[in-house]
Amino acid sequence: MERERPAAEGTERDGVEVLIGGSPLDAAQQLRIRATHRGFTYQHLYAVGCLLRLREAGAQTLLVERDEDLEIMLPDRRLYLQVKTRQSGVLVWSDIREAVALFETAIRAEHEEGRRSGTPVLVVVSNAQPGPDLLARVRAPDWSAQVRLLWPTGPAEQDTWLPPPAQDLESMLRWCTAEAERVPFRSLKSQTLVEKLAARVQYACTGARGQAFAATDLPELCEQFVEELQAFPEAPDTYWPQQSDDELLGEQRVRLVVGYSGAGKTTWAAHAAGRCPLPITYCDVADGMSTEAVAESLARELAARHLSSPAGRELPHGPSAEVLRAVHLRLTQTSTIVAVVLDNAHRLPTNGIRMLVDALPTVQLILLAQPWPAQTVLEAHLGITAQMLPGWTVDTTAAAFAAEGCRPDYPTAQRVRTLAGGLPLYILQAAALTGREYGADAAAFCDAFEERTHLTSTAQELILEQAFERLSETAKALAGLLALAEVPLTRDELQQTAADVGLERAPLNARALRELAAHGLTQTFADGHVKLHDAARPLAASIVEEFDADAANRVQRTLCRLLDGHRSPDRLTRWMRLLGATGQIDDLISLTEQEGFFERGYPRELRAVLADTAHAPDADTALRFDAHNALFVWAHRDGDLDAVAQHVQAMETLHRAGHPDFGHRERMLLAIRMFRLYGESGDLKQLKRAYVEARAETPAPSRYDRGLRYEYAAALWTAGQYEEAGLLAMEVAVAYMDHLGLEDDDLLAPTSELHAKCVNSDTPDDFKRLADCFGLAVLVYRKLNRMDFGPWAVRAHKLYAVSGAVRSAIDSAQDLADVLRFADPGEALKILDKMLLAAQHDDLPDLIIGLRSQRAEILALTGDIAGARAEIGILSQYELTFDQAMDKRLQSQLIEEIANKGVHSQESGPDERHTESHVNPAPRCSRRPSV
Repeated sequence: MERERPAAEGTERDGVEVLIGGSPLDAAQQLRIRATHRGFTYQHLYAVGCLLRLREAGAQTLLVERDEDLEIMLPDRRLYLQVKTRQSGVLVWSDIREAVALFETAIRAEHEEGRRSGTPVLVVVSNAQPGPDLLARVRAPDWSAQVRLLWPTGPAEQDTWLPPPAQDLESMLRWCTAEAERVPFRSLKSQTLVEKLAARVQYACTGARGQAFAATDLPELCEQFVEELQAFPEAPDTYWPQQSDDELLGEQRVRLVVGYSGAGKTTWAAHAAGRCPLPITYCDVADGMSTEAVAESLARELAARHLSSPAGRELPHGPSAEVLRAVHLRLTQTSTIVAVVLDNAHRLPTNGIRMLVDALPTVQLILLAQPWPAQTVLEAHLGITAQMLPGWTVDTTAAAFAAEGCRPDYPTAQRVRTLAGGLPLYILQAAALTGREYGADAAAFCDAFEERTHLTSTAQELILEQAFERLSETAKALAGLLALAEVPLTRDELQQTAADVGLERAPLNARALRELAAHGLTQTFADGHVKLHDAARPLAASIVEEFDADAANRVQRTLCRLLDGHRSPDRLTRWMRLLGATGQIDDLISLTEQEGFFERGYPRELRAVLADTAHAPDADTALRFDAHNALFVWAHRDGDLDAVAQHVQAMETLHRAGHPDFGHRERMLLAIRMFRLYGESGDLKQLKRAYVEARAETPAPSRYDRGLRYEYAAALWTAGQYEEAGLLAMEVAVAYMDHLGLEDDDLLAPTSELHAKCVNSDTPDDFKRLADCFGLAVLVYRKLNRMDFGPWAVRAHKLYAVSGAVRSAIDSAQDLADVLRFADPGEALKILDKMLLAAQHDDLPDLIIGLRSQRAEILALTGDIAGARAEIGILSQYELTFDQAMDKRLQSQLIEEIANKGVHSQESGPDERHTESHVNPAPRCSRRPSV
């Protein structure tokens, strides 16, 4: 039978591992070998513990296996450590007698004779408790104060930094591993570092390295990795600035910049860092990162960037917060002032952020964070107020779309910006989706996004959905109500709408409102109004769908009541839309009868509401008549002559059908709409016939007679009868002056005085009609290439301004700018800048392009050719109407001519600059006399 072979090392036999050679022949010898190695390893680990605390003790050098197991040199003392381990039992006098004798004789003599410096101290370190006899000796009065014992449960050692001896080898290893965790900036795992140091100690015990470890060598020995790991993110090659591109540093030492993910905080900071006068250190807080880890990371980044050799080599040691403070102290010692950008600060607890702020008392700290519930607590503790980046402008939005091959018109670009809340990431994704899935039609994307019919999820939805998931049901309901309102509400107004959906408990609603604010979903204004963040509105609108129909209708009617009577542009616009949504068509149409209705921005949805009414056969005839009249105005402004003719024909049919309320007003409205139709077609015969017939049926003098005469003059202008139109316009102006009791001096008086006369007049709308007459005169002068229309432009502008006719006031201000462009281009520029603000405030986006095109030319006349060209370049990224494109092209030509003449003027002398020899202003093709 074959003899059984011994199993190979690492194999198993019957489930039991078998070692090569089987059991040792001499078990006692094996125990002695293990005990010897266990003792040496314990000693080496204790030496590692001393190394890890060497700098904390202020020691200079650790020696191994010289006169004692370990020797530690301090500035004023020298510790001799005898390490004794016992597998079991206690430590007895015989175990340490030789060591004590050597110390008391030879070692003391070395120090007393000056061959060794410092006071000598013998420390016996043991894992075993001293026996009764030894303990009695130690406590005896004649026991030397320079000989001490240290054991696991022994007395407090004078040198408290010494590692406490563990009871066994495994416990000593665990203690060293935990201590290694405190080593800052290490590149090794703590246990790996301990094992490496133990091997180096063992190697030194053989005589290598002079059997010494210097404290200054510990950073290299511990592989402390002091190198900047988080370089500041580079700004993208194409950087589009925020609406107001602030500097990185604020007025306060600590700055908190808050915004949703996608708000462009990091990109803004990276770009602003290039202009920062201070050196900058960047640190990003990763998910799950503790405050201690952030403190260590910050300390490493600061040390790597700002602490040079030799200071950088002598790295601090200890807990992370202490290390950070120590690094900061070294910065202050070298008078180094730095800025620190801490990204994603919301991932840290409030106390953690405060600890970092306190540890860096001279550092300019910029905290970038997403909105989070503890934000207000942090603001209160630090005495700061969070700032939100304003987002991208409409121009930047258009640029992002143009980069994707999509060119929105100005109103659509403004709409995109509102839907995205101006947040860069959301706008960029909207642009990409528009180009990829909507045929570059930005308006189609907006429609789909508002109606939530788009097929691809956007970052905006995914990010905000996470915020909404964390909300209570009451907070979600309030978000839905604010989304339905669209405009800022007072807390009382919000409470009234909340009651319509059963949320009647004010304290509960107040708590929910604070919850929304804590997640950055609302904006609170200085006057106490609150508004849902624009970016959150599309998502919150879906909550409204969960309200039952009756509740939603109650909310809309409550909002309608609350907004009635307010004349701020946003509330007025929302009120008009709510009138349509709640079926209050009578009130809506009565608005269109007001003189100033078409002077303001109006919601595009109203056209569809009025069109439904105009074409509804069962609707009231008078309502249908007025609906067609309003639709006529929009069609005429758009230059849609086919629609103009259709509305006039419908009005004529309805007027012929008759209505009890029809009278002089309706006859005049029909007549003046016919005037415009005939004027546009150039049919002078029909125009004059209609005018004669209408005058014959109209009492004179009366408001209807004055209206007919003005509209006839405007139709003559459209038909090319400029001089006749101008003469008649001035005749009607005189009639309005007589009616209003005004003298020419009144028109030139301060605006406040003229405004008072308008407000106190029985017919304030006639101030606007008088302005129309002067405005028509200006148009005639311009058509006849006469540049002396300044006086009429001034009068028109003042009258439009005091009567609240914003659109026409802007138009007449453009005339004034043309008058002043050579004589005082700086004043002309101020006028246009003021009108741009007015157009934005009153939501008249269709006027923006024309104003800015004209402004570009005025910029050139002030000498800013580069600014003029840049402005024209910005307008090129928009989709332009035919009139806007022609206007921009002509203004571009004028700018280049001005640039060329400017060069010539500099050569010929200053007297030849800005004279009437320059080119005439470009005609603004889109301008039409008021309807």
